[in-house]
Amino acid sequence: MTDKKSIFLVDDHAVVRTGLKSLIERLGDFEVVAEYSNGKELLDAIPFDNAPDLIIMDLAMPVMDGKDTVAELKKRNVGIPVLILTLETNEPLIISLFRQGIRGYLPKSATADVLKKAINEVLASGYYHDEMLAKALTVEQKDTISEKEQVLKQITEREKEFLRLVCNDQEPTYEQIAEEMEVSRRTVDGYRESLFSKFNIKSKAGLVLFAIKYGIVKVD
Repeated sequence: MTDKKSIFLVDDHAVVRTGLKSLIERLGDFEVVAEYSNGKELLDAIPFDNAPDLIIMDLAMPVMDGKDTVAELKKRNVGIPVLILTLETNEPLIISLFRQGIRGYLPKSATADVLKKAINEVLASGYYHDEMLAKALTVEQKDTISEKEQVLKQITEREKEFLRLVCNDQEPTYEQIAEEMEVSRRTVDGYRESLFSKFNIKSKAGLVLFAIKYGIVKVD
């Protein structure tokens, strides 16, 4: 018998939690073992009697929203992966959440199949992003070489430098990155497009998660 993966739900709407719990438990070997109506309730429960495998959290909540809750979890060194559900598609906010340590985010319009995929990928590989597909790697996989090594072999040192600057807390523009690297804006665009093409990435948020996932930049 397969052990079920335990999940905490954090959402301020009881009806949404009920529906989401029912859906999640139909999608696979998952069990929602606790529910909270805002981030403060979740934090007040620390230390958890039985820590879950995953926390699924709404972004917009009263009392304490998802962004502040994730920041506080990081401050308290709570390492449970967090998957954010949101209506928000603002890229700077999403990038900020990844820097805070979330492991994935989903729009609330996502289908059940996408939700299942996101949960499984966070539990299996640590991260989920709709642009991040390990199957998109362009080199042949070998048992003796890890996925991370396969990825890093395909990235030049200048592309790594570009990624580190993209992830900088100061959020430099591509023009500022070009200036810092002492190259033209066209060259910086070339680094970006090369990474987009090689790894099926389509946005700046995707670049940030890619750099975090493969250890090119570190999240404290």
